[in-house]
Amino acid sequence: MADWKSPMRADPSEWLVLNASAPIRYRLLTELHSLTTADPNVAKLEAETLSWAPMKQELRYQRQDGSWGGMIHGGDGRKAPRSTEKILWAMYELRWDRELKEIRKAAKLLKSFLTQKKDLDLYEFKPAVKQDPIWERHVRWFLRICSLGLLLRGGWGQEKKIHDAVLDVKDRVMSFVANPVSRDPVESVGVGLPQFRRSAMDSGYCFIPDIYILRLFAHNEEFLATLESRNDLKKIFDYVMSPLYQDLSPDFGAVRTARGPIARGWGIELRPIEEYVEKGDLDELLYLLELFSRLGLVNRYPRLMSYMEWLLAQQEKDGRWDLPAKYFSNKPLYSSWIRLEKDWKSPTRRIADVTFRIMVILKYQWDRQVKMLNRGTDVYGF
Repeated sequence: MADWKSPMRADPSEWLVLNASAPIRYRLLTELHSLTTADPNVAKLEAETLSWAPMKQELRYQRQDGSWGGMIHGGDGRKAPRSTEKILWAMYELRWDRELKEIRKAAKLLKSFLTQKKDLDLYEFKPAVKQDPIWERHVRWFLRICSLGLLLRGGWGQEKKIHDAVLDVKDRVMSFVANPVSRDPVESVGVGLPQFRRSAMDSGYCFIPDIYILRLFAHNEEFLATLESRNDLKKIFDYVMSPLYQDLSPDFGAVRTARGPIARGWGIELRPIEEYVEKGDLDELLYLLELFSRLGLVNRYPRLMSYMEWLLAQQEKDGRWDLPAKYFSNKPLYSSWIRLEKDWKSPTRRIADVTFRIMVILKYQWDRQVKMLNRGTDVYGF
């Protein structure tokens, strides 16, 4: 009977159990193969993962307010080695969740961005928003969306306040996509960065789908449970895959304020596979593919399917993905969240990390396309 492993030349699970780090082995057995801690070997791996030294060291750097580095947004990892977003995402990749007191402390801070408090601490954005209400509205919305994604991944999705906030964001993004302005959302003013049209803004924010929106939706499995939400997501990401959006995504534009434009980035830009390989940005592609696979949408779009076909063609006969190190860069937005193996100087560790990551993509796409695309369980599409 076909399953998520069917497209692979061989199943590398046994090799990973023998060669990968404890976090990868733990996620492999529990997330991909559905074993539980009733198995003593899995219980031992869980204990080892929860005491993972590289991440344990970061816990002591958490500040009293619940943040890391006094920053919320991940930003440029080369300039700000610690931020709340970056550290939390690394913890979630280890399968740490709300059971950890440090994560609960950070969650309390993140929940503050779901409020309408006038004296809300905006952390690293505080100097920029001073006496500028347009800046402040934009930053509040961005921090709200960023925080929701982190809270969902941490296990707070069932709380009514968070549940309602996620639905609100989805409805606002859908309203933007359904609005004719989404077909021409930016205008050129002078020689600077193209700016979003005033009519594209809702409550001080342009709800154009971007990486943070994609991440938020991808970690809310509840969206797959209703026909209305599934249809909304298809319409939203049909827009993302359209030539119009793809032409715009490398340079989204800016939000106009009295003190100058706010640069806006994080577009979901999908480039030819050769460009990812030549520039060493394959981390970026794997990150995006995992998010789309969690929504069960990879099979809907030929471009995403072509990436999957290329990845499957690179698999070795023994099941491993031995992709050259030069294909992967140190772009902080993606690589710091996608790597579970810290020692990429070791070919074995690098191969284990990449192999596991691609298996995660295959697993989620197989499981979730059934709901999203109304496919039978024996249909995969490769």
